[in-house]
Amino acid sequence: MTSAINFTSINENFPVAGQDNDTQVFRDNFDTIKRSLQSAQEEITDLQANTAKLNLTNDFEKNTVERAVFQNCRDQKFDGGLIESNLTIDFENGPYQIFRFKTNSNVDFLNLPGDPALADETVPIGVGKITLELYKNGSDPSKTVSFITSGGTIYKKDPSFPETITLTSNDNPVFIEVWRHSSSVIFLRYLGLYS
Repeated sequence: MTSAINFTSINENFPVAGQDNDTQVFRDNFDTIKRSLQSAQEEITDLQANTAKLNLTNDFEKNTVERAVFQNCRDQKFDGGLIESNLTIDFENGPYQIFRFKTNSNVDFLNLPGDPALADETVPIGVGKITLELYKNGSDPSKTVSFITSGGTIYKKDPSFPETITLTSNDNPVFIEVWRHSSSVIFLRYLGLYS
């Protein structure tokens, strides 16, 4: 965008020393300065609100980033720590989440695109994906994880998805991929036990 700041209309040679100077030129200069400052304020406000910045967390508010090439980028990792009850996995914590279970647990999801709780998305925006890295806690016996839903949402699972997810190790994780783009379905893929 071309800046609307008009500095060229300011008469930098005014006032002339030792002369009776016309006050209209003063008023014209001040008017140009005022309009230019107003344009600068509007442009800076727009830049602060609508552009990406270095060294800051940039919230694009679900706007589309087009024609981008990503190099040497990373996904956000979230370590949810020790789980001692049922668990709600929040999509807003990032696309890679790690949990250790001290108890058998029912697991559901929050804030994935298509979640009925997202009132600002009557039509889901995009698809949300989460990779889960799951362990049992320490020397505790094996733990089971069951996925639950509410509000009419169903799970569709890949053919190799076990009837019961059993966590048998505190250092060999079970990986599961989750994705959602509608209010009616959450997809699950069992990637297996990695040892």
